[in-house]
Amino acid sequence: MDEHKFFAVATIGGWTSPVLGLVLLGLAGIVGAQGAAGPAEAPDNGPDNGFEVDDYPEGSQIDWQSWDSELFEESKELERPIFFYFHGQWCTWCRDFQDESLENPDVVDTIDQHYIPVLVDLDERADLFRRYGGRGLPFVVIVNHEDEMLTRFTGHVNPRDLQGILEAQRDMFSVTGREITPDDAAINDLDRFREMLDEVYDRSGHRLSGSAAFGTLSKRPQPWTYRFLLDEADWEDRMPAMLDQIAADLYDGVEGGFFFFHDWDQRDPVLALETSKRLDQNAAFLWLYAEAYERFGKEHHAEFARGIRDYLRDQLWDEAQSRFGNSQYADRDYYQLDPEERLETDPPRVDRNTYADSSGQAIAALANMARVMEDEDTLDWAREAMQALDRYLGTEAGFLHGITADGRPAMEGYLPAQIWPEIARLELARAIEALEGEQPDLPDPVAALDRLKPFFDEELEAHAERVGSDLEPWSETRSQAALAWWLHRLPEEIVEESHIDPEKVRARLHIEPGADPDDVAIGFQALRAGIPGLDD
Repeated sequence: MDEHKFFAVATIGGWTSPVLGLVLLGLAGIVGAQGAAGPAEAPDNGPDNGFEVDDYPEGSQIDWQSWDSELFEESKELERPIFFYFHGQWCTWCRDFQDESLENPDVVDTIDQHYIPVLVDLDERADLFRRYGGRGLPFVVIVNHEDEMLTRFTGHVNPRDLQGILEAQRDMFSVTGREITPDDAAINDLDRFREMLDEVYDRSGHRLSGSAAFGTLSKRPQPWTYRFLLDEADWEDRMPAMLDQIAADLYDGVEGGFFFFHDWDQRDPVLALETSKRLDQNAAFLWLYAEAYERFGKEHHAEFARGIRDYLRDQLWDEAQSRFGNSQYADRDYYQLDPEERLETDPPRVDRNTYADSSGQAIAALANMARVMEDEDTLDWAREAMQALDRYLGTEAGFLHGITADGRPAMEGYLPAQIWPEIARLELARAIEALEGEQPDLPDPVAALDRLKPFFDEELEAHAERVGSDLEPWSETRSQAALAWWLHRLPEEIVEESHIDPEKVRARLHIEPGADPDDVAIGFQALRAGIPGLDD
């Protein structure tokens, strides 16, 4: 085998895949006692394994500023555009972009002389990332003093091209690199969504990766879209191979869990794989493979689900504080080690910040797995995690966006933070009823829905992504889709009694050119199943 390749062939339930030799770790014992009412101490972010840990902007030659609404006044006074750079400490390609392009002396000089540079952490300010159309990292947005878009792009741009972009300050592209035209129309109904997915299906590659009139699909994994397709009759023969292929691309057979991204056109297997692992994406894959097992009855789908669950337990879960970390850093050197050597080496660092939306997704996925696989231990863990999430982030007005590793609250008034914990609560109740035969007592569901009332914006005719900020109100399809999923789990009389108008939620279920189908898939899945109060 080529010395640069770290893949080995593993056979799972009769299925052969170029993943690392499979070692599925057993689920740790369930914690019985609840933790304290708040973080007792800052948790360990992970041991120093000898590999480089990125702490950008430490050592940067750029005088980075943090987000502040007064930036636009500064931009007007200095007559300089604002250069927003969205990054993640866990992101390999961000490190490459930083080292090779951003810190290039010519680029540094241009930014210093002509721009106001603003560094934004994706996870801490997910609202800003979505507001400016972010889909992947690294992500750069350049705006003028009126917050009008001049340029945005995703990916590692080389120093020469970055310098050209900085000098031009004018070309506007979609995040997929496809130029947006006025003739582009959103897809807003189930039939057109199905047609688009059929067009981008790559029969030879067993992926959603082709081109359509709507545009070329990005290479980012689409686990929520795969979930939608599980129950589409026309895809029944396609899905088993698609599920196996995406696992071959992304599943870590040594420690479990799914890596963030795989570029199948990149010939170098080391560069092809973005080795970070994120809680939200692994939650989506856990939900997908548990339901694939329920749908097809294939044991290797159950093994993938267990492997993700064990990864979440072993790496992202803080047992002492009963909460999830958000991601595990990428580390190319570590993941090139032989399986035996990896298991004897300290793993990459974990971001121990906790976020309500991604934690809610993980709890919902664990509850769904517990129901499908009749797994009492996983159910107990999901129940414990839900209680802790309420304790750490729940307030009378709703949920905080997050809490830092050292216990500091982070950002109020973020819509996804209100939706996903309530979805988790309903999925947990569903699992408890299935396994224990009793419907648990739930908080008033009308009151839970009505906590979203401050988010509703009359001009938008939708629930805004943020409240209580200086930003102009806007809505995100991904959040509207999650809201649709929440509604479809509720009785019609509950929805009718609340302030929610299902027709207005339905009107926001669409996918724009350049966007991922995952943005809307869970909403279309809810629409297909039936949303209370809708005629269609």
